[in-house]
Amino acid sequence: MSDPSPLRSPEFWGGVAVALIVKVRTSKQLGPWQVITTIVVAVLAAWVATEWVSALTGVPQPVAAAIVTLTAEGVMRWVLIAVNDPKQAIELWKAWRK
Repeated sequence: MSDPSPLRSPEFWGGVAVALIVKVRTSKQLGPWQVITTIVVAVLAAWVATEWVSALTGVPQPVAAAIVTLTAEGVMRWVLIAVNDPKQAIELWKAWRK
């Protein structure tokens, strides 16, 4: 299910858009520039990794695009939170290790 267009299919962008809308609407911890940064990282990650995730998991590309978008946005959001408040990141790491 390879998309020959360098701009990707509308379904790809639909998956990315839905994932980003859900994540941005549900996260209130970041400022405007941080939200823009997470969106850019998430879109670039989806652009690069969607076909691989789709082949690996056997799901359609729009679903894979949403999975990659949500994962990349979440990782980038936690990186930005850790940069702004390292103590919070350390406490979170300790909680995960228990």
